[in-house]
Amino acid sequence: MENNYDIVQNIFYDINYNHYIIQYQGEIDKKALEDEGYYITIIDDKYAIISFNKDIKINIDEPLFSSIVYIKPVEIYTLQDISPIEATQVRSLQLDMPLNLTGKGVIVGIIDTGIDYLNDEFMTSDGKTRIDCIWDQTIKSYKKYDEYPMPYGVIYTKNEIDEAIKEYREGRYPYTIVPTKDEIGHGTNMSGIIGATGKNPDLKGVAPECEFAVVKLIEDYAYKTQFDIKVPVFNITSIFSAIEFLYEYALRKSKPMVIYLPLGTNSGNHKGNGILQEYIESVSNNRGIVVVTGTGNERDRGEHVSGSITEVDGINTVELDVSEQQKNLWVEVWVDSPNIMTIDIVSPSGENTGIVPAIINTTETYEFVFEKTLIKINFYLPEENTGDELIRISFYNLHSGIWKIKLIANLVLDGKYNLWIPQYGITVGNTHFNPSDPFGTLTGPGDSISSITAAAYNQNNNNIVNYSGMGFNDDYLNRIDVAAGGVNALTVAPNNSVSIVNGTSVSAAVLAGTCAILFQWGIVDGNEPHMYSQTIKTYLTRGTVKRAGDIYPNPQWGYGILNVLGIFNNMM
Repeated sequence: MENNYDIVQNIFYDINYNHYIIQYQGEIDKKALEDEGYYITIIDDKYAIISFNKDIKINIDEPLFSSIVYIKPVEIYTLQDISPIEATQVRSLQLDMPLNLTGKGVIVGIIDTGIDYLNDEFMTSDGKTRIDCIWDQTIKSYKKYDEYPMPYGVIYTKNEIDEAIKEYREGRYPYTIVPTKDEIGHGTNMSGIIGATGKNPDLKGVAPECEFAVVKLIEDYAYKTQFDIKVPVFNITSIFSAIEFLYEYALRKSKPMVIYLPLGTNSGNHKGNGILQEYIESVSNNRGIVVVTGTGNERDRGEHVSGSITEVDGINTVELDVSEQQKNLWVEVWVDSPNIMTIDIVSPSGENTGIVPAIINTTETYEFVFEKTLIKINFYLPEENTGDELIRISFYNLHSGIWKIKLIANLVLDGKYNLWIPQYGITVGNTHFNPSDPFGTLTGPGDSISSITAAAYNQNNNNIVNYSGMGFNDDYLNRIDVAAGGVNALTVAPNNSVSIVNGTSVSAAVLAGTCAILFQWGIVDGNEPHMYSQTIKTYLTRGTVKRAGDIYPNPQWGYGILNVLGIFNNMM
């Protein structure tokens, strides 16, 4: 990654700067852009990050941006909040048997809140770290490694981590050497499920001898401030950078890698053709690299609604019930191509915007007199990466009550549309659509056909949990792959403590560990040296357990319940 290091070290921590993923062709004139207040961080030969002050209004049609072909509308991710391991029967493969699969020789890349590198469960029997490196995006520093040309943050190497551990064991302060910490604990929890060593047998992970490469994500401070969000939120830009770093790291080390991504967003059309999904596909096309994520925990939150308008000038009304706690919000209206629709927004008091003209790449603003709510409406007609129409509605100083979004059809083929509000944590209180649709609640990038995606089920009674995201009822093939246990997992926590965690991030962690031991069997042990993402998917689905009475695949379970022993039994 290329960057102006001194400038970038500041702007990614400045709440006054917004950051967007761009797609470009040819050469970018970085100097000319910087002279106008736009800073470019190159990710690879196709994607980059553009950063600029929030008061600047960008116009991509200006000659200055001639090499930029696409700017991704803001996409914000949250954590998929959180024994399932026993339910997979993986313990049978960790015993001293001919297979003895423990993830040895495989790197698991963790994109999360960091890791407690002082925890015994991430060390070998002789007290050495199993963590190859930590890229902490949150730390401001001018320490640079030529081997790791990262745009911001600091890289800590295995040798430095071992040195810090030595300081700790000798009673000194380790954070003067490696100051990174996992304050939230999510990354440490999930890393434990994936690969805890098992010094405490109750905490032993799925792949207890894997190596770790960890990225501690930086939050989007600007967006968090602008929308007054209380939970950790992460911009797609930091996730792009993290995946690129881990991808390059795997190539440099010539080892198979499982990239664990326990984050999700309700942004996008949920068809798997967004810019991050395309990037994951390009990474997954390489031998020995897979990206694992979960379905998200949004199924029962009322955050999605769908429908169709069958004739021109037809009108459908969607009700959005806004809680008193919800002060700011955005709504994405996605209209399947080639249909075209426009909107009329009605406030709880009955005031309305009138029909807002659907004009290519326009922004309209409206302030409601009684509610004192400001809205901005952006039309992407079409949204360039997907081809569908996107109408993005941003509400500021939002008043509680029933808001109505009237959809008016201008051009109709099948008239299909979907609306989403952000995932829980950004959506607060009981803000929801009424009625809502549980189908299509699978968060991105779990909708990618290249990611390996886990739903959550209750391993204690074989029931799906009510929060586990679902695919569309008419488009779910190759979206959700398997269901893994996601309820009441005992795992590692910071400060050598333990936690009980739940959620699809738990299921995805179990699945990530499973992928690691499959890579060990195939690539490291030489049984199948040419393993790709689709190869792993096939092995996983062949080994699933299926409940009587269910039809598979389906939008809830995918191809069935993950069973690691069944994978190897079906190889015979």
